[in-house]
Amino acid sequence: MDIDETKIYDFEKDFAVETIKILQELVKIDTTNPPGNEVKAAEWIYDLLSKEGIDAEVIESAPGRGNVISRLKGKSSAPSLLLLSHLDVVPSQDLEKWEVPPFSGELKDGYIWGRGSLDDKGTTAPQLMTYIRLYREGFKPQGDIVFAATADEESGGYFGPGWLVKNKFDMIKADNVITEGGGQLLPIKTKTPNYVIQISEKGMFWTKIRTRGDAGHGSMPGPSENMAIVKMMKVVEKIAKYKPPIIVQDLIKETVKAMDLPAAALTKRIFTSKRLIKLGVWIAKKVMKEEIDNILYPLVQNKITPTVLRAGEKENNIPGLCEATLDARLLSGFDRTDLYKELEKILGKKLFKEVELESILDQPGGLTPTGTDFYLKIEETIGNLDPGAKLVPFLSPGSTDMLHFRRKGIKAYGFVPMKMGDLSAKDLSAMPHGYNERLSIDNLMFATRFFYDLALKY
Repeated sequence: MDIDETKIYDFEKDFAVETIKILQELVKIDTTNPPGNEVKAAEWIYDLLSKEGIDAEVIESAPGRGNVISRLKGKSSAPSLLLLSHLDVVPSQDLEKWEVPPFSGELKDGYIWGRGSLDDKGTTAPQLMTYIRLYREGFKPQGDIVFAATADEESGGYFGPGWLVKNKFDMIKADNVITEGGGQLLPIKTKTPNYVIQISEKGMFWTKIRTRGDAGHGSMPGPSENMAIVKMMKVVEKIAKYKPPIIVQDLIKETVKAMDLPAAALTKRIFTSKRLIKLGVWIAKKVMKEEIDNILYPLVQNKITPTVLRAGEKENNIPGLCEATLDARLLSGFDRTDLYKELEKILGKKLFKEVELESILDQPGGLTPTGTDFYLKIEETIGNLDPGAKLVPFLSPGSTDMLHFRRKGIKAYGFVPMKMGDLSAKDLSAMPHGYNERLSIDNLMFATRFFYDLALKY
């Protein structure tokens, strides 16, 4: 489908067309992680920057794991800005459920479709085009502006920012970092537009859990309770049925306080009460006419989700081992010890003693406070684009590369502005790792304008 220039967000049509094409080309580059192979996209961006006369460097943390970085030097030692995004994407499963092939980059119904169009090449393209435009215009910032499109965010960022912070910190160092993780306009009627900004994220504690049993021939099975697979079925069922307790932390109180809610006093009391919050979720579902449990409850609960199951290699052989992977996302202050205590509670002491647990990844979430100069610049910028807009700080259920910078004391916020358009909150939240991922042209250019205006403040 050709680009209909009459429907492009008002940010100079030629530049908008160029930005759309950049995102389409990025989506076409398959950087599925695993294995990643982000170097293909990193080199494509490097070539693009080189054609503009911009110095950049591609750094491989491991074969194929490419990161591209460029720095626009500032006139002074004023605070610097890092425009950060990631190039890897999650696997595209069940291709028959996609309306278009996931690496087509097709333009359809006013959206750019494909894996990564939202997560996170839909951030790379606006930041890249902002960076290129600054060079074209001869902009001289007070502090450095850094562009970095990196590897491996979908697996913890350890071949991307995690590696770069440890091994090439001077190249990627900045006082302020802005990336994915927030920016959505809340789909509720408020006095002023409310945009969420990610200031913290849940800890990620990936865990391998094993059950063992009697191996044997499939034609002569022993007691089912002695089978590793059957034991694992019990484990998975118990985890799936478990209802975690509600935990109202200070950050959720700050989120609710910042929102312009109808019947503010009562509504805010409901959403900050451990006893009443379930009622609040029910009310919100009725008002919004959407199933939003999967969006709201992770903000006040520790979540444990089975994501991978492995057992057996041959049709007629009963395996003696079954393994599952658990994606555990824990609120601030909780760690692996708490996770194991929770699993013992879920499984019961008897079954818990029969399983083996192994840590795959321990990644506590970090926090950047509100009220910093950087936070205020973001709020001012979005307020100029959407008059009266205010920021609502929130905890992200998922993890981002910001944690690698927050550990160094660097201010990092998740904010890529986006309006709902004709999508529901549930559909939008499912798309980044689900089917038919896509980004509207309006939101692409809205984000590009935001990053450009923000960069001009440096």
